[in-house]
Parts: sequence; C-alpha cells; structure tokens
Amino acid sequence: MSKVKWVLLAFFGLALIFFIDRPSLSGPFVYDDLPDLALNPRIQSGLLNALSYNPFRAVGYFSYWAQFQMGETAGSARDFRLFNLILHWLNGILLIRLAILLAPNKKYFPALAGLWFWLNPIFLESINLISGRFDLFVSFFYLAALSCYLAPGRGAFMRPGFFLCLILALLSKEISITIPMAALLLSRSRDQRVKRLEVLAGTGIVAVFILLRLFWPMVFAKNAGLIPAWHIYFLNQNWILWFAALKTLFPVHLNFDYALGSHPAWGGILFLFNLILFSGIALRSLRKSRPGGMLLIYPLIYLPLALIPLADPFRESRLYLGSAWLILIAALPASALAEKRKGLTLVFFALALACLVSLGSLRARAWQSNESLWKDAVKKSPGKFRPVFNFANALRRKLDLDRAEQAYRWAQRIDPGNPKVDANLYLIEQARKNSEQIERLRDSPQSNPESP
Repeated sequence: MSKVKWVLLAFFGLALIFFIDRPSLSGPFVYDDLPDLALNPRIQSGLLNALSYNPFRAVGYFSYWAQFQMGETAGSARDFRLFNLILHWLNGILLIRLAILLAPNKKYFPALAGLWFWLNPIFLESINLISGRFDLFVSFFYLAALSCYLAPGRGAFMRPGFFLCLILALLSKEISITIPMAALLLSRSRDQRVKRLEVLAGTGIVAVFILLRLFWPMVFAKNAGLIPAWHIYFLNQNWILWFAALKTLFPVHLNFDYALGSHPAWGGILFLFNLILFSGIALRSLRKSRPGGMLLIYPLIYLPLALIPLADPFRESRLYLGSAWLILIAALPASALAEKRKGLTLVFFALALACLVSLGSLRARAWQSNESLWKDAVKKSPGKFRPVFNFANALRRKLDLDRAEQAYRWAQRIDPGNPKVDANLYLIEQARKNSEQIERLRDSPQSNPESP
C-alpha cells in the first residue's frame, strides 16, 4: 500500500475508535482511579511528589501530573480518557509498523492486524479505566523498542531508540523486562542476525532494574489477606492464559469484575500442557529458524502476570500487551487466507469488524457512570461481593435509597456481617429518620469502592 493509503487507514481507525468509545468519554473516574488519581493530592501537587509515588511507574505518573498542571480537574475524567484513546490509536500504528517489519511480503497482514486491534472491545477497559494508562504506555514503548530492533540497517536513531524505549518501558510497567528476550526470539523468527549489543546491554539494563525493583516496597492488594498462595495463583494462571486468549479472539460477555473462582487442578493439567507445547515450539525454533519465536512471545509477555500474585487473577486491562500480540499472531494466517481467497475472506473480515464495532459500542456504554459500570458487573458476577457492594454505593450517592438498600441487602447475603454493609444500612436508616442527614450519603467514607 502507498503512504497515502496507510495515512487514510490510520485516520479511518481513529474515527472508528472515537465512534466506539464516544458514549464513555465524558464518564467520571471509577474504582482505583478515585483513590490513586482523582483524590490523590501527591499526584496533583509537585512533580517530585508525583514521581516518588512510584518511581518505577514514573512515565504514567508524570503524564497524570502534566495533565493536572494543564488545568485538568479531579471532577472530570474526559481528557484523561481522551489521552488514553489517542495512545491506544498510536499503539495500533506501531503494531502495523511491526507487522510490516515481521512479514513485509504479506499484503493484508498489517491492515488486518491494525484494524482488529483498534476495534477490539477487550481494550476498552484500558482506555476508560485511567489506571490502564500504565499498560498503554508499556505497550507503546515495548512495540517501539521491537520496531527499532527489527528495523533494517543501522540508522542513526535505531540503536539509541531501542535503549531509550526499553528504559521508558521499564519505567512504565514491569512486564517490559521481557523486551530483550522478545527481540532475541524475533531474530530467530526472521532468520536475522542477532544484534548482540542490543540484546546483551538490554539484558544488563533489565537486571539492574529488577535488582532496584526488588528493594522497593510492592503492594499487591489493599487487603493482603485476599492474595492467594503463590502456587495456587500460578496454577490458576495456566488456565487463565487460555481464557484470556479466548476473550481476546471472541470479545463477548466482557466484565469489569470477573468471578472466575480457583481451579488449581485444571491449572496443573494445563501447566503440563503449556510446558510441553511451548517447549516444543522453542526446540523447533532452535533447530531451524521458524516463526515459532513470534508465537513464544505471547506466553513470554504473560509470564510476569503469572509470577506476581495479585488479588484479582484476571483483569482485561492487564491483558493489553498480550492481547495485542495475540492479534498480531492471529492476523498472520488470516492474511495468508485473504491472499488465496481474497473476496470471500475480505467479506468475512468486514462482517467481523462490523461485529467488533457493534460489540464495542455496547460495551462502551457500561463506562458512562459508576452506576452503569457496576450494574453491568453485577449482571455478570451476581454472586461476587465487590460489584454488588459498589453498585449499592453508586445508587446511594445518587440518593436512590430504596434500590441502594436492596443492593446492600444483596451484598449482606453474600458476605454476612460485613461491617461496611452494616454501616451503610445504618446511615440510610438514619437519613430516612432525619432528612438533614441525606446529603451525607453522597460523600460518606463508607461509600468508597470496595477494592482489594
């Protein structure tokens, strides 16, 4: 395709992203965005205060601070979400660039990968949950680093560009420690001479980063009691890996707060399957240069998520980079089919994109307000305490006391004796007896989100 066509494709993708996400752009801050951003004075004050909040996520916190300095207020998430949306679009452009470098002879591969990525509703959580910006930034610098590494020749910018992007990725999110290994795997996939300076020096930078990171306090959850034992978490991630892949390829019934449960037995079985499968791909790639290296990057990106135990075993926003790479892999055989049966394949893909636009537009509506977000989560996880409790909080802040009380009673049945539920019910009862107490229901500390 000519440069003009690529530019048209890029702006077509941008227009579609805006069309999909337009219902949610004006929505408020939700969930972790409230304590970590909107109500966090350290992020809104001096630059050093913002960066010291977590220096290993400095890129994201710098962007928050910069937006507040430009006049953004904690009362509106619109411009923060707009920034995330633009960043998602730029990531799609980098994915297209990477597709061109990986398979320059595949005519439809870059366009299919880019459109599939831009329109997939699995990424709406990363756009609309402002905390998802860390995943957006690390994906941007991860893809940019690999693009610099794979670029033909040794341009004046490519080598320093690789190291600059690696460092910025490390200061965005820890998943970027896999960049040197990903570069090495892609060298094998393309039968390209390994750029030893980039790989070895990059590994050294990563090693220093890991050592520094280990000495910095890590907070895995607001309530440490919610974190499962490491071996249980790891085993569960072995089946969640495939669940995540399924959600990416078939993005239906998406949910902000999944109730997956713990299935370590299935995880143990799939751990053996994963070990055999990915080891086999690795051995074949070592014997002869094959595209197996590209396949191995998906579990490589997912590996840090499986090794660091968190209270939430699965969040769509954490899948951002892994899902982007999985789309890149899936678009490769789709483009090969399109070259053989152009008409039929392109019609099918056009229908698939139309479905993605429809699914995305419906999904974006859930992000219009706290109430709509938690209402959607309650429908899909009716037996989980957190979405039911937060839905009740949202109703309470609207002073919809009858429905709020019903939701709190629902949460009470799930978790009998929970003190936060009891406190909220008491405040509702007191407000009904004394109308002067009603306004307290909007801002009471008891209405803060229940998060791990």
